Amino acid sequence: MMTKRAWAYVISVFIIGLALAGYTLARFLDEPGIPLAFYLFTALATIAQLFKAEAPTHQLYHPTLLFLFAGALILEPFLMVCMVITYHVVEWAKERLVNSPHLRAWYLQPFNIATHLTAGLVGRGIFILFLPQPETLGNPLAMGAAIAAAAGCVLANHYLVGQALVLARGTSWKDSGILDTENLLIDFMMLIMGYNVALLYRQHNPWVILPAIAPLYLIYRALAVPFLRHKARTDPKTGLWNAEYFMQVLEAELNRSSRYYRPVTVVMADLDLLRNINNAYGHLAGDAVLIGTGKILKDSFREYDVVSRFGGEEFAIMMPETTPEDAWARIEGIRRTVSQTIFISPINKQKIRVTMSFGLASNNSLPTSVKELIHRADLAVYHAKMGGRNRTMIYRREYALMPEASQFILPDDYRR
Repeated sequence: MMTKRAWAYVISVFIIGLALAGYTLARFLDEPGIPLAFYLFTALATIAQLFKAEAPTHQLYHPTLLFLFAGALILEPFLMVCMVITYHVVEWAKERLVNSPHLRAWYLQPFNIATHLTAGLVGRGIFILFLPQPETLGNPLAMGAAIAAAAGCVLANHYLVGQALVLARGTSWKDSGILDTENLLIDFMMLIMGYNVALLYRQHNPWVILPAIAPLYLIYRALAVPFLRHKARTDPKTGLWNAEYFMQVLEAELNRSSRYYRPVTVVMADLDLLRNINNAYGHLAGDAVLIGTGKILKDSFREYDVVSRFGGEEFAIMMPETTPEDAWARIEGIRRTVSQTIFISPINKQKIRVTMSFGLASNNSLPTSVKELIHRADLAVYHAKMGGRNRTMIYRREYALMPEASQFILPDDYRR
């Protein structure tokens, strides 16, 4: 369920979109006439809109921006608005026809329409600002204006969508990936292709644009790359980062911290007696506990901390620029939250309570290997369990001298 702030934002985008559409209609009534470009770009944009690539945060990307930008450059603004409405309505009808789970909420497609027409008109406004009489698109000034317009269009589109994700889904700007350089560049290059399409249409035979847009398929395939990369780095059950990715970022952070002598703390968090829960309530109940605990951990750490599922019932967290003493209060708060949370079995709706043990270890602002730091945190969580479970322990040097220390060996896949 969306918050009041999210609804206020979505409705404000609706209002902006309606106001812009009304303004373009008033201007269009003075200059009637529908050129071939409208029909051609609308048809191509509609086809492109039917091909989607899913992003890591479940938003969808389409290669349609190419035709949106081409239309923004050479169509009358109201015709561009009509094009945007057309391809979104066709997409919505297709999703309903095939009973797709996408676009079921009534406000999604109107929001998408308002976002696209706003971004398109922002791009057109910037273009006209640099080139008040855009009769020709082939000179250096027009090219510079198109580059500036493409940048403005991309930023407007990504900001509008990103703010909606932040408010409606509770994700952070970082987790949304909406402003990642790679995502921005893909859309920017698509808009530059849109400029090329507009240039070919204006200065050559309109049908020349058809072979010119062949690379659009490659861009469509490229849109799927961030999702595939994200999928390879995440744990499918909890949605947290997986152990392999955690090891990679921890190694990078330890290299950075060793250069500047900065602290890094690793937290190993282990659910107590999860096997008993699986035996008593079933593995689906155990999965519900894992997922719920993962959400608590993700919501409880800072945006730049890295929270991962390390394997089985164990989670690993990296806290840059933090000593174990600094992290203690936060970890204790998380431990209490987990112990006070009631998890519900998805099968019989039974209430389940769990506890969690935590082990903290730091590099002490000194060069330390990934393997050694995780080994220390493992020893700390081991002593937390041996001390009665449901507690937090900070690694001490004497732990490494105890006989049980030799039992903690990382799997070969995670050796560094």
